Amino acid sequence: MASRQARWATVGGLASIGIWSTSISVSRLVTEDLGVLPASSLVLLAAGALLFAITSVRERGVGWLKRLAPKHLAICGPLFIGYILLLYVAVGVAPTRLDALIAGLANYLWPTMILVFSVLILKHRARHRLLVPGVVLSLAGILLASSVTLGGWRAMLSGLAGVPWFLAIGLIAALLWGLYSVLARVHRQTVSSGAVAVFLLVAGLVALIVSRGQWAESIWSTRAMLSGVYMAIFPNSVAYWLWDVAVRDGDVATLGAVSNLIPVLSTLVGTAVLAIGLRWELIGGAVVVVLGAALSRVAFSKAKQAHR
Repeated sequence: MASRQARWATVGGLASIGIWSTSISVSRLVTEDLGVLPASSLVLLAAGALLFAITSVRERGVGWLKRLAPKHLAICGPLFIGYILLLYVAVGVAPTRLDALIAGLANYLWPTMILVFSVLILKHRARHRLLVPGVVLSLAGILLASSVTLGGWRAMLSGLAGVPWFLAIGLIAALLWGLYSVLARVHRQTVSSGAVAVFLLVAGLVALIVSRGQWAESIWSTRAMLSGVYMAIFPNSVAYWLWDVAVRDGDVATLGAVSNLIPVLSTLVGTAVLAIGLRWELIGGAVVVVLGAALSRVAFSKAKQAHR
């Protein structure tokens, strides 16, 4: 029977999944008012500072900075920073709120990408007869959702070579996060959540430097302030901390299974927060992405059973 600590760790992990499901829609709100780069710089700097403080309290000082693994910083850092910045750009610069949700859905290809990179880099065994269809199914889900704004299936397929750039950015972000997640297992960090705090601060500084001249157009509304504070505290700080505890002490199998539902949860939350009517293509696309990720995961479990 699981200990109380393990149960609470699992609950915290489930809470982080719920929090992350709100990140796409709320980040869209703050970028609409403040601008993509100004909003991302403020949110990431605040989130990095908060996580830095949490880590310092837990480690009883800032001496943990000296214990950070250099290889992790050098190899995983650019991937994390590139991912978080591209995700904000994809969601923020999408022409409409519906496009922003689709860009976010493209980002949620990352669970499948983690499995793919696990085969390519970690040499994990997998049943390719299941893994390949899983990847194709996930991509089909994104295309189904995209058909809402691309004029239907025929128009979308005829212009497939010209994939909308906001969608392409979301897909690149998914690739970066999948690669980061796998390489983080190869080049492990010695200080829990410490490296993420550093990465967030660096990403915020990059956005701040690039955003010069864009602050004059920012609208400092109550909505922007509340959305920015929420993004800094919850999706980009607390959720990372809860997830770190969960994967260390909680039920990883349960967390892995539930995390596959993020595309559907994010889409449903997004339609409510952004006041977008439910479209069957959008919800159906999210469900297909989940099915693709689940099929890819089955490919690994089947392979493990076959090689016992």
